[in-house]
Amino acid sequence: MTALFAMVAADHHAILDLFDEASRHTNLALSWQNSHCLVGSYCSRGSARDQSLSQFSLPNGNVIASVTAPLSNSELSSQFDKKPAGISNVITGPHTVFTWHNTHKKLYASRDALNQHVLYYGNVDGVTVISSEASFIAKLMPKRPTLNTTALACWLAGQPNPGLCLYNEIHTLPLGQSIEVSPAGKIHQHSFWDIDPHNKLILGSDSEYSEAFLALLRGCVSSHIHPSDSLVVSQMSGGMDSTSITALVNELLKSPRACRALSHLYSHSASCDESANIKAMYARLNLVDPIQVTVDAGAHRDFLSLYPTDFDSPGTVLSPRYHQECDLIKAAGGHRLLTGNGGDEMCWGHASAYTERLLAGELSVIAEVLKACKQTGMARWPVARSLFVKPLIPQWLLNTAYKLKGYSPSNIPAWLTPQAAKAATDASQIANPFNQRKQPVNYARYHAMKTTSTYNSVRSYQKVGWQYGINVAHPFFDARMAEFSFALPGKQLIRGPYPKWLLRNAMQHHLPESVCWNVKKVTFDNHFGQLVKDNAEPLRELLNDTRLAELGLVNNALLLKAFDAAVSGNGVSVHVDLLYAILTQRWIQQHH
Repeated sequence: MTALFAMVAADHHAILDLFDEASRHTNLALSWQNSHCLVGSYCSRGSARDQSLSQFSLPNGNVIASVTAPLSNSELSSQFDKKPAGISNVITGPHTVFTWHNTHKKLYASRDALNQHVLYYGNVDGVTVISSEASFIAKLMPKRPTLNTTALACWLAGQPNPGLCLYNEIHTLPLGQSIEVSPAGKIHQHSFWDIDPHNKLILGSDSEYSEAFLALLRGCVSSHIHPSDSLVVSQMSGGMDSTSITALVNELLKSPRACRALSHLYSHSASCDESANIKAMYARLNLVDPIQVTVDAGAHRDFLSLYPTDFDSPGTVLSPRYHQECDLIKAAGGHRLLTGNGGDEMCWGHASAYTERLLAGELSVIAEVLKACKQTGMARWPVARSLFVKPLIPQWLLNTAYKLKGYSPSNIPAWLTPQAAKAATDASQIANPFNQRKQPVNYARYHAMKTTSTYNSVRSYQKVGWQYGINVAHPFFDARMAEFSFALPGKQLIRGPYPKWLLRNAMQHHLPESVCWNVKKVTFDNHFGQLVKDNAEPLRELLNDTRLAELGLVNNALLLKAFDAAVSGNGVSVHVDLLYAILTQRWIQQHH
C-alpha cells in the first residue's frame, strides 16, 4: 500500500509552502490538486507499487485511493452522489481514500472500516493535514506535539485504545469513521460503518453455515490478490488462522502462479514450536520452496534491538525481523504478504456462549462443557462456576459480596498512579450496541474488536512493508467478515472444546486433521517471558527511567518491584501488562 496525505486550506500558497516543507523530510509524489486541496503519496524507502494507487475523475469531484482490490467507477460515482462521506462502503479490503467534492468544496477522508490502515489529522499553520502517519504531521508542526497522557495511561494499563492518538495536537480516526474537512478548517466526523446488532443469520444446518462462511472467507482472500500477482507469500504458522489463509491462497493461484509459505521457527522455545503442523501443511498443500525464519536466535535475542518502536505508537515496532522477512519476500519476487491476523477477533467466539445457551434452556450444554474440560485438561469446577453459576447471580449481589470481602475487581496494573488508572478506565468505556447481560457474547466480542491489540502487529508489518513496496493484508479483518461473524449464533463460533468451531468445520477438507481439530492453542508467553529474563539488566535500566513517573502516570517503585518478581520467579511467562510497560518506556526513550 502507498502512504497517502492531503492538505486542505483556504490559502493555496499556504498549502504549497507546507508541501515544499514536507518535501524536505521525505520523498513525495503529487497525485492531484486544486486551489484549496492537494493529495499526494510518500514512501520512506523506494516507491510502493503503482497498482495500489487509483484515481477517478467524477462529474463533480475526484477520488484518490490506495487500494488492493479493483475499484468500480459506477459504484464510486453512485456513492459519491449519495453520500461522499461513506465512500469507503464501496471499496473492498484495506484502503485509504480521499474524495474532493467540487460543489461542497470539501475533502472527505476515510480508510477501511476495520482499521487495517490508519489516518491521522491535525492543523499546521492554518492548513489541515491528513496523513497515514502521525510522524508526517508532527514533522511539519512548528512545535513538537505534546503527549496525550490519557492515551499513554491506556498503554501502561495494557489496554491501548486505537481511537486515541498519543499526541494532543494530532487526532486519529476511530474505527468506521470518516472526516469532512472544509478549507476554513472545520472538521466533522461521520460514521459510515458499524455492526448492526439486529442483523441475525439463521440457516438450517451446520453445513449451510460452513458453506456460507467458506465462500465469504475465500472471497475476502481473493480480494487481496491482484491479477498481476504471479507469486503471493502467505505467513503460515501451525494455527488455524494462518493455515486457513494459506490453503485458500494456494487454491486460488493456479499454475504458473504460486503461493509460498513464510513460517517462523523457534529454537529456544519448545512450547512455541509448531513445526510438525507446518510440515503437515507443506505436505497437504504440496507447498514448495517455503521461506523459513528462525525468530528467537542470534540477534533476535536482544529485546531492545528487536523491538524498536515507531514514532506513532509504542505497539508499532519496526523489527529487524520484519525487515528480514520483507527482504526475503522481495528477493523471491513477491509484492504481497497475507497473514492470519484477525482470526481470533472474527472466529474465536466467547466462552459466555455456553452461558447464553444454558439461559436459552439448552441444559445439555453443561455436559458438553464438562466433557470439553476433560479433553482440554481444564479443571471442571472453576469453569462451571464461571460459566453457569456466577452469571446467574445478580450484579448487585456480586458487588455486595466483593465489598464485604474488601475486594475490588480491576484489570489495572498496580504500578499505575490513581489518576492514570482512572484515565485508562474511563477511556476504555466505549459505546456498545449489545446488552452486556442479555448478549454477553457479542458484547465482549464487540469491545474486543474495537480495542484489539492485534492492530499493533498489523501496523508494524504495514509500516515495514511500505518501505519495500510490499502490500501486507489481513483477510480476516474485513467488514464483510465482521458482519457475518456477529450475525451468527454463538454455538457456531465455539462448541465443545473447540473455539473457532465454524472455521474448523469449514476448513476440515482443506487442512490436515492434526491442524484443523487440534485443541492445543499455542501461545508465545514463554518466548516473550524468556526473552525478558535474558534481557533483564537492560530492561530494568529501561524501566528505571522516570519520565513516565514525572508525567504522573507510573509509580516506578511498584513497576520495578513487579519486574523483579517476574524475572526472578520460577515461571517463564511474563504478564502482558508488563510487556506493554516495557514497550511504552522504550517508546518514550526513543522518541521523547
